Amino acid sequence: MPHENPTPDPRDVSVARAEIRDDEAKRMIGMLAAGELPVRAAQWVADGVDDETAHELAAATGRPLEERVVLLEQLAASLGLGFASTREARAHHGQSVIASMTAASAAGDSLSFSNSFSDTIEESVRDSISRLFPRRKK
Repeated sequence: MPHENPTPDPRDVSVARAEIRDDEAKRMIGMLAAGELPVRAAQWVADGVDDETAHELAAATGRPLEERVVLLEQLAASLGLGFASTREARAHHGQSVIASMTAASAAGDSLSFSNSFSDTIEESVRDSISRLFPRRKK
């Protein structure tokens, strides 16, 4: 029976930083699967992300999903990997999806991208309408 390695093999720290930024974008647009965050954080620590919050997130297996999400947000902020707005996070996510598309994954990836893109368009239209037609005061 193969022995399971509890410590992941390290990769370049830039890979971990890119993944943290991608996950932060997903968090901001409501597409993050928080259940895998402790495993992902353990990989980031192995990759060289030496941050107290990364270590805490890696050990957060028994903690509620909401707490894991808050830890990710704190980690991204402490490393300067956050986003100024939801729109910026959506743009980053769209670029990541397009960059990672392969022939096999294109259908699912394009659906995910189109959903986040349509959310951005809807938000822009609502903003424009509210500026053009402000609510009347009673």
